[in-house]
Amino acid sequence: MLSIQKIESLIKPILEANGIGKFKVSRKSGKTPILEICIKKIDGEVDLDICEIVSNQISDALDRHDESNQPYVLDVCSFGAEEVLENENEILQHINDYVHIELKNPQKGLDSIDGTLTSFENNILSITYYVKGIKKQATINYENVKFIRLAVKI
Repeated sequence: MLSIQKIESLIKPILEANGIGKFKVSRKSGKTPILEICIKKIDGEVDLDICEIVSNQISDALDRHDESNQPYVLDVCSFGAEEVLENENEILQHINDYVHIELKNPQKGLDSIDGTLTSFENNILSITYYVKGIKKQATINYENVKFIRLAVKI
């Protein structure tokens, strides 16, 4: 099978032509290996129709360029409701969204916080969260963020 870098360069024009603004290629091992390609359109929307269109185009491109004949399953999907926010620009796009933040160093006894991201300015994240029904506000230095993703509010 082609390297991840080769696959990324091969599929990037296909994704751009279909309005995909973010993608991630990964392999998952198993009885039959899986080539997973997570996608997100520039406008943030991803539905089954766009997954099918992109999957067919990528499958055709891979069939033309991969001569290994190794079996695998191609899975084109959305990042899902708990998308990882990988950089400052992605975080800025999700102000007022519900997030899960894991901290490198605990803050006020917390090593993670689930709440609404209210701002991100001067390298400081502000988040509103609740403890036993009481509204709290936290400010977190971005350098102390180990991991941040969107979260589903339950």
